[in-house]
Amino acid sequence: MYSQVIVSYDIEDNKNRKKLFDELKDIGLTPIQKSVFWGYVLVSEKRVIRELFKKYCDKESDKAFLVNVNLDKSLENCFGYTKDDFKHPESFEII
Repeated sequence: MYSQVIVSYDIEDNKNRKKLFDELKDIGLTPIQKSVFWGYVLVSEKRVIRELFKKYCDKESDKAFLVNVNLDKSLENCFGYTKDDFKHPESFEII
């Protein structure tokens, strides 16, 4: 079962920040701001994202979070986004 999530991070090291960005895109998340991603993920992918945080975030200085959201149903707290920005993909590629 897929759930809608937002992932956000503040990573000081440019190399680690770029690696996390690339890996989140590889999972299928969409960057909606420089360090903010949105998308639909499986429970197993949530575990992968938490492991990526451990891999690329420095425990002393970096921050990151993963939260469940429901942006495609209500945009009342959004500005500049439309329902098309938060549509569920028509199909998923099985890897």
